[in-house]
Amino acid sequence: LELRRPSSPLVDLKPIEFGILGSKKEIVQPGILKKTYTPDDYFRKFEPRLYSLDSNSDDVESLTDEEIVAKYQLGMLHFSTQYDLLHNYLIVRVIEAKDLPPPISYDGARQDMAHSNPYVKICLLPDQKNSKQTGVKRKTQNPIFEERYMFDIPFLEAQRRTLLLTVVDFDKFSRHCVIGKVSMPLSEVDLVKGGHWWKALVPSSQNEVELGELLLSLNYLPSAGRLNVDIIRAKQLLQTDMSQGS
Repeated sequence: LELRRPSSPLVDLKPIEFGILGSKKEIVQPGILKKTYTPDDYFRKFEPRLYSLDSNSDDVESLTDEEIVAKYQLGMLHFSTQYDLLHNYLIVRVIEAKDLPPPISYDGARQDMAHSNPYVKICLLPDQKNSKQTGVKRKTQNPIFEERYMFDIPFLEAQRRTLLLTVVDFDKFSRHCVIGKVSMPLSEVDLVKGGHWWKALVPSSQNEVELGELLLSLNYLPSAGRLNVDIIRAKQLLQTDMSQGS
């Protein structure tokens, strides 16, 4: 008795005949399946901003801190991070900055002889609403902050966040001008052990910072012809004095 392994079934694609009873038949050959190709930029035309890349990101990743300082000349920031497993919060300590660039005059023609009034905004990307902020340090390019902030966040969630520190100058024209930023993915560091870092500031695509949010209530009384405006709550307001941050 000879046993043979069954072979794969063969599919015979024969012409298909279509026709109406009593009419001439038409023979249609089966079509061949073709793989379609979608260009990489096909979807980009809908929302280009969603696919745009920071022009500085590739350059910065390939440079050392010393090379970044030499290239951008925005100074450096000293800070530390540590996660408290007992209380489930992340501690970010903003210590100091050095060699911040002097402010530019309003017309941009020359440097203002006055020093900067710098402060630092701290947030955990992608959440920028629950940010923290140091106090403003008056007339200095080498501010010492020594301020400590806590973020109530689970440990696993903290590891998925990116720490963003933005150094801002509150200038003499009451403008909040971004000097530079430092971003650090928390997945790349030992949060429990903690650590201190000196990081070079890099340019930010954000020239100005958000001024905060204000919740209002409007109520018009037709009988009295009066409009009542109640200020209920404000949050994430920027520091404009030289006191402790928030």
